[in-house]
Amino acid sequence: MKSLLFFLTYVVIFLSKSSIASEKNIKFICKNKSNVEEFILTIDNNKTWKKVLKKINGKFISAGKVVGQKHLSFILFEDKYKYLGVDFAWHLDQNTMRLKPVLLSEGTIKLKERPKNLLCSKQ
Repeated sequence: MKSLLFFLTYVVIFLSKSSIASEKNIKFICKNKSNVEEFILTIDNNKTWKKVLKKINGKFISAGKVVGQKHLSFILFEDKYKYLGVDFAWHLDQNTMRLKPVLLSEGTIKLKERPKNLLCSKQ
């Protein structure tokens, strides 16, 4: 009887630990006629967006963090690899699934042309 009680306690604790700290990854592919961007955004159990991974040369690397969000409305996240030397971010409208460029600050580099808006889909 003691061993059954110990086993059940162990199973309950083991199953609850794996669900406490879980995060979900949501993959977005955004494109227009000339450009394709691929991102993975991580979201925790509280529906808070945390970090962003970007596909570069076939591998996903950390592109930055989420700097603004409103539940079921928009996500604003950094993209540290789009333009080196420029604080650049993307604004994802979750209702229309459109990704718009946002220039946070130009720094030492002046951009001649901003990227175009992209249309996204979840994978």
